[in-house]
Amino acid sequence: MTNEPDAGNPPADAFPIFLLGSGRSGTTLLQKILNSADDVMIWGEHGGFLKKVANAYFHHTESAKVAGAIFGKNRVAKDPNLDFNRLKLTDIDYCWMNWYGRREATANFAGLIESFFHPPTMTKRHWGFKEIRYGGDDRTIEMLAELFPNARFVFIARNPVDVIASQAAMGWEPKTVLRTGWKQLAETWAAQNRGLLEFQRANEDRTRFVRFESMISKDSGEVEGLFEWLGFETSDRQGELVDLKEGILEKKRMDGKPHRAMFSERRLRHIARIVRGPSTALGY
Repeated sequence: MTNEPDAGNPPADAFPIFLLGSGRSGTTLLQKILNSADDVMIWGEHGGFLKKVANAYFHHTESAKVAGAIFGKNRVAKDPNLDFNRLKLTDIDYCWMNWYGRREATANFAGLIESFFHPPTMTKRHWGFKEIRYGGDDRTIEMLAELFPNARFVFIARNPVDVIASQAAMGWEPKTVLRTGWKQLAETWAAQNRGLLEFQRANEDRTRFVRFESMISKDSGEVEGLFEWLGFETSDRQGELVDLKEGILEKKRMDGKPHRAMFSERRLRHIARIVRGPSTALGY
């Protein structure tokens, strides 16, 4: 008799973990830290394609036409093997004929997402992904919260000036960053983190913000607190990953100076004004 988890019937304490934050805020390091725990597999970025899935999901759940023409007629799912040609239906009923109801539609959307990030052969109890493209003007997180009511959401934040300077140094706006690109980066950071904060306020029991600056300080207890919240045990591996990151940060400098040195004091003040709301809420 095997003790391996049954992928088709996960244990009651299994739950997905969705790791979100702005690019260059430490999402990859936190992904590695989470994956250092037992029974966890947090996959990498996927280009934000779930935004379109969320559009389709909310079209199905909120559209009056879909609700009336499909869900209203399929309060109980139809037998998909029915011979529709023998049914006496009006033309309009026939053209909107579908077998599924609201419950099946929800299950199918959840199944679609799981097929990408929790394949049937996977035996890890905790699955999920990290992504830097959700939380702004999209409803992806809202969809995930509805489809996976036991999911945990881990958001990571970093000083926005350091994030924007790091993005600029990485060449995310290579031709215009020192003229106008920095403004777009700041506005994107503000919109995304504003959205993450709004979600946290509405879902405090299943959401946790991690500060990058605290995460890379082993004396802060940030990682230990996160693992305790998730119900995971810590090990020396998390500290080893933090030590490695500290060494990398020391090397990634422009002429021995922090990335933010590329911006004038005037520009730094302008960035601070753009990000002020969510930045203040996050303690920066």
